[in-house]
Amino acid sequence: MRDWLRQSLLHSFSLFLLAGFYPGIIVPGQLPQWLWAGLVMALLDRLVKPLIKLLTLGLLSWAGQALVLFLAVKIVSGLFIVGFTAPAWQQAGFSIPALRINLPVSYLLASILLTFIYKLLDGVLCPD
Repeated sequence: MRDWLRQSLLHSFSLFLLAGFYPGIIVPGQLPQWLWAGLVMALLDRLVKPLIKLLTLGLLSWAGQALVLFLAVKIVSGLFIVGFTAPAWQQAGFSIPALRINLPVSYLLASILLTFIYKLLDGVLCPD
């Protein structure tokens, strides 16, 4: 029970941090909605990810997190993943053109960043 509560809070805080710098995710603005989103993510993480790992023999572990994020968006009201356009950048003769990120790529980027933030927070706040 304690481990599940810790996972829920870490998912909530990870979503909060990701929403601060990733323009492709729109999250609820109130604390009860954040906690609900974290609770749903932790529950789906426990139920869906093992099934995906079993079906893909562990080769597509990133797909499990993307599916968890997709299902969480469908369950939690106010949580959205959207496509966006990253602005162009120029510095000292080096330029990167504007980059259009569509919805499937946005889901993959959000799931990868969410996993990274979650693992980082888990390792820092809850070392084993």
